[in-house]
Amino acid sequence: VLRPLLDRQARSFDSLTDEQFDAAWERPMRATITAMQEAYRSGVKRIVVVVPTLAMSGGANFAHVAAPAEALRILVKSAARQWGADGVTVNAVAVAPDAFVDDPTATGPTSIAEPALEVPGDPSDLVEFLCSDASGQMTGQTLTVDGGVWM
Repeated sequence: VLRPLLDRQARSFDSLTDEQFDAAWERPMRATITAMQEAYRSGVKRIVVVVPTLAMSGGANFAHVAAPAEALRILVKSAARQWGADGVTVNAVAVAPDAFVDDPTATGPTSIAEPALEVPGDPSDLVEFLCSDASGQMTGQTLTVDGGVWM
């Protein structure tokens, strides 16, 4: 299970320096790619990457978080396609922004729906399933676990 270290601070997109954006992009991308490669090479058959729902919806002042998170979702799909022939599944779990950012209210509304349930901070039951043999036919997917915040 990989939970990338994304920049937690709200920052206006137009105020980001090239260095800040590169750091926000490069750090989580390189770390996740390296961890996925190491897992694959060591024979791991189930890989799960946890990303914020900001990957799919964006968020005011969080372009530097949403962009690499969405890129990681695409990486999951690519790795799933490439490694599927070897029996490896790769999936993403999208969780509410509060698992990744310091002030989730700063991300702005991500849905017209009110949360149907208390927003889970730990999608461990789903991750456990995705890491089990029972999920062997599910790969390249993003499953959202946020209590209905993002739809």
